[in-house]
Amino acid sequence: MLEIFNNLFVELHANKVNFCNWKAHHSVESNLNGDGDLDLFIPLSYKSEFERVAQKEGFKRVISFQAKHDFIEHYYALDRSTLKFVHIHVYFKIVTGEHVSKNYILPLEGYILNNLDSSSVLPTINASGQLSIFLIRYFLKIGSLYGLLQYWREIEKYSNEWNSYNHKIEYKGIVDLDLTSKDFDEMNKVYESSSFLRKILLSLRLKNKLRRFRRRSFFQLQIYIYINFIIRFMNKFFIKKKKMFDPGHVIAICGLDGSGKSSLVFSLSESYSRYFCTKVLHLGRPASNPLTFFFNQLVAVYSFLRRIKLINKERYLVQSEKNISIIYAIRSVLLAYDRKVQTNRAHKLSQKGYLVICDRYPGLINGKMDSPRIPLDASRGRLYRHFYRLEQKFYKSIKPANTIFQLSVPLEVAIDRNNKREKVDKETEDELRDRFLLNSDATFLSDKCSVIDATAPFKDVLLQVSNEVWLSRDGL
Repeated sequence: MLEIFNNLFVELHANKVNFCNWKAHHSVESNLNGDGDLDLFIPLSYKSEFERVAQKEGFKRVISFQAKHDFIEHYYALDRSTLKFVHIHVYFKIVTGEHVSKNYILPLEGYILNNLDSSSVLPTINASGQLSIFLIRYFLKIGSLYGLLQYWREIEKYSNEWNSYNHKIEYKGIVDLDLTSKDFDEMNKVYESSSFLRKILLSLRLKNKLRRFRRRSFFQLQIYIYINFIIRFMNKFFIKKKKMFDPGHVIAICGLDGSGKSSLVFSLSESYSRYFCTKVLHLGRPASNPLTFFFNQLVAVYSFLRRIKLINKERYLVQSEKNISIIYAIRSVLLAYDRKVQTNRAHKLSQKGYLVICDRYPGLINGKMDSPRIPLDASRGRLYRHFYRLEQKFYKSIKPANTIFQLSVPLEVAIDRNNKREKVDKETEDELRDRFLLNSDATFLSDKCSVIDATAPFKDVLLQVSNEVWLSRDGL
């Protein structure tokens, strides 16, 4: 069992929250090691206390784009020692039925609490209760064509679960469902029979018997299934959304060349994007937007021609204000506007539940990395001063990142790492020294800044940043 689970269960016991694993008992061991998702039942009356404890222990509620059901919520946590994301399906009522619709809310709270086995840190239902609930779930699931398609997709999982149970038990009735021991004996025999027709007929009978517990009428259910099918189809092939945070978060990785920014951005994105809506944006050299694309191309061509003639050789130390050309000022304003557009995009994605990982982020100190580049010079002409004010306006209107992770390494370490990089047109040693001298005290727009010692092994840096990202905000 991973430490993150053990800590949660111990705290739930300490706070006297009733909970248990209520289904998929055959896979609990692998679930507790971070493989698959764990199904917990928490009585609705304990919901607030569970949420408080879960948040304290690092579990965050996330939202499924294609599967939203009342009384079912998704919680994720990051196990700090293994960097594994763990997933809990939390049921505050027993919602079951076909995989997609889960059209039944069954009053099983009393039955489950009266059949608990609390011999381990994770309580579970006793053998009789496990098998009884499995049979109910199975026969509610297969009574329609769509339900059958979903069942056949996961038939191996159900077969493994069935084979893990003790089949020599005596069934007890469930009064709240008007199901007797004879009903369960019949379900058991029909399940083990080879006739699928008998299974379908029994499924229809059970659904009729439990119809008062339906969430939707027959026609409402068909509409729901149709709409959900469209949503799932679109998401699988076009939208491709995963779990969403509530709310999302904008983080940025900043630092000089050779500090490990690119590697860290890539690893964070790879880890988080497996489970959550994640977007990477590059703000050092942001993509052009429709308003700046044409002008950026003209400026790029002009700058290229000047470099060929060795006229526009740039230095990273402070340059004379008189050397700032109008073309340079135009390019700086375009860059400022592109950064503003990209940061606006980052925060809009965050509002939609995304974790947005920015490679670099703007600052406000003139002449520093990713900050305004046009110096104030009252002696220059009106056009120059207009570009100065416009650039300042763009940068000052940029919304701060929620969290900045500023990677810190000594100059000699950055130079050594840069020399080992395989990158076209990478910075020279002199350029790195100039940048280090100019930007050693650079700051960036953020609500919170965390300075990371990037001289540590990359695995340790990734571990520290991953954990801080996960815990950086209550919503994430």
